Amino acid sequence: MMIDESVNYEKVLTEPKQLVAVELKKQGFDINKISMPQTVFLLADDIFDKMKDLNCGKYQYPVSNGVWIFNHNSEVGFVKAEMCSPAIATQAEDLIATGVKELIHIGYAGGLQESLQVGDIVITEGAFNDTAIARLYGYDTDFMETSKELTDKIKYMITGVDLSVIKGKSWTTDAGYHETLRQVLEYRKKSALCVEMEGVGLFTIAKYRNCKATALYIVSDVFSKDEWQLGWDGEVIAQSVDFILKQIVKAI
Repeated sequence: MMIDESVNYEKVLTEPKQLVAVELKKQGFDINKISMPQTVFLLADDIFDKMKDLNCGKYQYPVSNGVWIFNHNSEVGFVKAEMCSPAIATQAEDLIATGVKELIHIGYAGGLQESLQVGDIVITEGAFNDTAIARLYGYDTDFMETSKELTDKIKYMITGVDLSVIKGKSWTTDAGYHETLRQVLEYRKKSALCVEMEGVGLFTIAKYRNCKATALYIVSDVFSKDEWQLGWDGEVIAQSVDFILKQIVKAI
């Protein structure tokens, strides 16, 4: 290919707003006339279902798996979160394109530090980058920070509880079933509290689009000695999820 110096080859060919506008139009909505919530919670599959079961909001717009808005505060909404860094990055792009200013992900993570227990809650200050998303958006970094203001806000929302709430760093990987012992020990040494699959994807888009983002994770498994101690067979995880959702609804 011949290089034409007058052409900006770095120009992004399609902006999210173009595609979202088309999808909304198909459903009878004008992207310039809808009133999207300023803050949106991105909830992992069963967490989303439990939030709906609380009857605290109603379906409003066909954007990003469907946006629900809380009954008592139209400035706050929730959606079913996509899984893995590339998918949640695309989801964040779509939501921001419609006017959302704050994104808060609530999901699950594996505990890396042996001091953690199943059901503990980790509020992340940022994530170590083991995904391609950050680089593809022009950030050559090993760590992607969250919004301190929003992180403190969500911590305050669920503070003063009997459950263990810990603020610190996480590790984002695209290979959910391929954490090696070497990696676990390496990220432990870097003080990563847990490993998850979405953080860097979400935080990258927030930084790129000048939006605020943070995340909190319920510890579902803990790495101890040389294997994962799984926690899905008890009630502890469900209790943590229920408590977090009730605290959020109460605060909103």
